[in-house]
Amino acid sequence: MDANVKNVPKAAFHREANRRDIGLYLHVPFCVKRCHFCAFYLVMENEKRMARFLAALDRELELYRQHPVLAHRDVSTVYLGGGTPTALSRTQLSSVLARVARSFSLTADCEVTVEATPESLTREYLNTLLEAGVTRLSIGIQTFVQEERIRLGLSSTIEEATAGIRLVKPAGFTNVNIDLMYGIPGQSFTSWENTLRLACEWEPTHLSCYALSVEEGTRFDSAFRRGEFRLLDSDREKELQLHAIEQLELAGFCQYEISNWSKSGFQCRHNRRYWQGEDVLGLGPSAQSYVAGCRFGNVANLEQYCLRLEHGDLAVTERETLSIFQQHKERVVFGLRMLEGVPNGWIDLNARDPAWAASLASFLEKKYLVQTPERVALTAKGRQFADEIGSQLL
Repeated sequence: MDANVKNVPKAAFHREANRRDIGLYLHVPFCVKRCHFCAFYLVMENEKRMARFLAALDRELELYRQHPVLAHRDVSTVYLGGGTPTALSRTQLSSVLARVARSFSLTADCEVTVEATPESLTREYLNTLLEAGVTRLSIGIQTFVQEERIRLGLSSTIEEATAGIRLVKPAGFTNVNIDLMYGIPGQSFTSWENTLRLACEWEPTHLSCYALSVEEGTRFDSAFRRGEFRLLDSDREKELQLHAIEQLELAGFCQYEISNWSKSGFQCRHNRRYWQGEDVLGLGPSAQSYVAGCRFGNVANLEQYCLRLEHGDLAVTERETLSIFQQHKERVVFGLRMLEGVPNGWIDLNARDPAWAASLASFLEKKYLVQTPERVALTAKGRQFADEIGSQLL
């Protein structure tokens, strides 16, 4: 093995030779500003930082390309998240995607997703993304109500946001996700209904609807601790979630995961990898990987990330090798987020533990879960308590 990949967890690769494919996640840590709710690792965009990051990312791709086992695995999904990947220039982002394609063997139908803020999209930028092989756009709108956009600290007005969305379909993109958020301070039932309606009018193929959560270290966290706003109570939050389910179903979307809806044939294949316990290799500062039962993560610091790679080492700082039993439990818990549930075979592997089996039986009895001859899945009632159920089954 190349000495430069000495700090890759060895357990991550010892059983990979016969595995068919893998997903890639690339974390681009740059933003124009930090939104009030955002807890992801990011830094403000700066040309020198960007150039240094791109050089380090290029080195990271090269180090992983050299690994004899990874070299024999096809990549079926690529996802560029952040931060804001489109904070990079179109030339820079195109070069990243070209390097990925040179470093790994991409499948013919590889799903390549790029997250974007709507105001960053121009005709020229969209054309470059298409030419670079991007097959899917994920646009962070959050809300179509201007007052709520201000409360969230979003960097664009509703007019600027819609101007960007308007360019997407004429440019030729046929697979588009829009991110929405509910539970925003001051949000009403009517304003949430309006946001859902306007989102559907843009005819995306996929919608993600997330409840606002107050994450430690965010501006919302500070405001919440000072008593400047209250979170929605759980009953109100569930009402908004149920309304999304009803309204999106009428609009022709199928809910396939607790927070995700799609038109037929447009489920996000990359995210399904996480929910089904499949392998994903993460690159970039703070990126997380899960490979062959080993979880490892890069340092969440751009300076340290670049320094380590400039010295010929990967930026991995955290690693955990999961036992077989832990892997089985996690696969069930994450898999239950999907409406299709998980195969009974996955359940049987965990049911050897009497305590785990008792918890499962209790959820079945309370009708939080339902079991068929083939699968176990959350019921509509159970999906409202998915986090609590998952924590008990872990």
